Amino acid sequence: MSYIFWIILSMLKYQFCLITATVATSWLLLLLTMFGGILGIIIFTQIGYDLEKWLVKRFPRWFKRFTLKNRILVKLRRNWGIWGISFLTPILLGIPVGVALCLTLTTDKRKIIRPMILSLVVWTLIFLMFVLLIGK
Repeated sequence: MSYIFWIILSMLKYQFCLITATVATSWLLLLLTMFGGILGIIIFTQIGYDLEKWLVKRFPRWFKRFTLKNRILVKLRRNWGIWGISFLTPILLGIPVGVALCLTLTTDKRKIIRPMILSLVVWTLIFLMFVLLIGK
């Protein structure tokens, strides 16, 4: 049961799970975190557009047009594109937000999933190497 919770938490808050798994140097937690992140990318890419439409219709006040956060996200989307968003998604943005931003750029799900998974694996390896080098 706790493994399922960890996978679901990794789908939503990958950065928290990644830091916890690398500091604990638990290989099982690290694999579950990567699995949850990849599963989150795939699920949010598949249902992201419909979920966004439903949320905007259901909670219109949450989606204000001109806020500082929205301006920063629009600049990120315009200047860096899918690869830039994918690079920042696991650590800064979170998987649901990163996928939603990428879905505004393209509807081709393969163009979103590949860079997102690559970025997720790279960030996991960076954190793992950092902890292993500091730990010795």
